[in-house]
Amino acid sequence: MEKIALVAIAYNRVNSLKRLLNSLQRAYYDEDVNVPLIISIDKSDTEDVLRLANEFHWNHGDKRVLSHAENLGLKAHVLSQGKLLEEFDAIVVLEDDVVVARDFLYYVRQCVRKYQDNDKVAGISLYSFSVEYHNRHPFIPLRDGNDVYFMNCAMSWGQVWMKNAWAKFEKWLSSHQSFCVSSALPQSICSWGDKSWLKFHTRYCIEENKYFVFPYVSYSTNFSDCGVHISSENTIYQVPLLQGRKRQLCLPDSVEDGICYDGFFENKILYDVLKLKPEECCLDLYANNPNQESKRFWLTPRNLPYRVVKSFSMEMRPVEANVLESMVDGDGLFLYDTTVRDSSVKVVGRPVLLAQYFVQNMFLFVREYGYVNVVRDFLKVVKDKFDL
Repeated sequence: MEKIALVAIAYNRVNSLKRLLNSLQRAYYDEDVNVPLIISIDKSDTEDVLRLANEFHWNHGDKRVLSHAENLGLKAHVLSQGKLLEEFDAIVVLEDDVVVARDFLYYVRQCVRKYQDNDKVAGISLYSFSVEYHNRHPFIPLRDGNDVYFMNCAMSWGQVWMKNAWAKFEKWLSSHQSFCVSSALPQSICSWGDKSWLKFHTRYCIEENKYFVFPYVSYSTNFSDCGVHISSENTIYQVPLLQGRKRQLCLPDSVEDGICYDGFFENKILYDVLKLKPEECCLDLYANNPNQESKRFWLTPRNLPYRVVKSFSMEMRPVEANVLESMVDGDGLFLYDTTVRDSSVKVVGRPVLLAQYFVQNMFLFVREYGYVNVVRDFLKVVKDKFDL
């Protein structure tokens, strides 16, 4: 059996760490298996976190507390956990603002066993997206009968690092210490601050075409507690956790056998459906990708001054189903040929169409910003993102 350790990362949030440790304590484990727990604490101005870690009684195996004498900062602290892979085959890395589903370790073990030697897999996510974080539209991954899908996107809200995959990332990181803005990267990722380690891992996935494994039903959720990256609490990234037990997972044998998304949350199956190559078509169904690479064809809901090759409705969910099924003609999504100028295309009533389709966004904005600013903010997003 693979040697897998649980790693809880903490700094100065006592209640957050207590919540995480309690969720780990109540999870399901095989009684005859030692589950190592490592609590890594960065230096802060409080001893309360260290006291909690030392006093916490772990019922499921060995416990180890690593207390750093100097402040590493979030980025260096998280990345330093990779050294543990000299001892373990995989580690479950959990920052203190997450909790896990009770059956999470069974999912972890099956995925590690399946993908630990797969060169295209960079890691495993416990978290399942319900919102694409670029402009916070609802995200629904396409289902294919498997329990997981793949994405060129790393994860920080509950993730698994594996020995071979992490070694490849560390080698890449050694020659990419400075973060370079690229036309292939989403702008939101490029805007993340210097304390972010995740943007490097995500950039690695996008540029090297590596994937994280994502579950359709989440095994972790995020509380977005106030901290280094977050100034005020909100619940926009809270997702439902798997309840009960799910032991028999259906996992595709390879990345090619599963559903794959890029770093913009766009489904790569659309290239085959449109009979276009990735280097000649910009997928932009969420209006996240401004086609900075100047690809000839552009599939998007935006109004653009180019010839329309084909149009699709915007009624089915997930959004790519409108192209996959092509059941209903409409003026929701356009496949443009950017080499041919045509300013005559202007769909009447388009703001209403887009607002109706992404109406769930209204509720997301209410949760984060409150009712007073919701209408103004929502209409601004519709206007700015879709060039209305």
